[in-house]
Amino acid sequence: MRQIAAVLILPTVAMAAGAGKVPAGACSLIPSAAIQRAFGEPIANAKPLSQIAGELSYSHCFYSLPTFTNSISLSLTGPSPADADHNAARELWQRWFHGAANDADRDAPGSSEEREAAAKAAPVPDLGDEAFWVHSFVGNLYVLKGSTFLRISIGGKLTDAERQARARALAVAALRNLDRRH
Repeated sequence: MRQIAAVLILPTVAMAAGAGKVPAGACSLIPSAAIQRAFGEPIANAKPLSQIAGELSYSHCFYSLPTFTNSISLSLTGPSPADADHNAARELWQRWFHGAANDADRDAPGSSEEREAAAKAAPVPDLGDEAFWVHSFVGNLYVLKGSTFLRISIGGKLTDAERQARARALAVAALRNLDRRH
């Protein structure tokens, strides 16, 4: 069985220079109009980051808004060119949300945080192939679609229900654009 390392995507991930193909930019997934509708203010800046780690590729976007605490983080995880079967991201999803991590995952960067998050996950119906809401100090919506998954993180001075509703609206827009790419 293949071993796939889990990596937690944080805004500090460096841009992968010449590392090969990464998922089409996460910053292109959520239209500015969708963010304007959800938050009532435009995007001030969008900062893209990309990385390949073995069989997984990551694209991350940090959308800063004029009210900085309303800013949004979007991560897209999918197969890298090294993933011949194109199922590494789906397998990682299955381990995070449906099973115990293996020994290789226990030592991977970010894996304990993701396992902790998965333990708090609440299913979200009718979104992608499968979706989970995880509340910590911010709200995180994880959505699986095909061989990729996305994570939308929203903080700010909102209730958890407001965060979830806004994250869902943004996920619908992101999934629409993701479907157009495939």
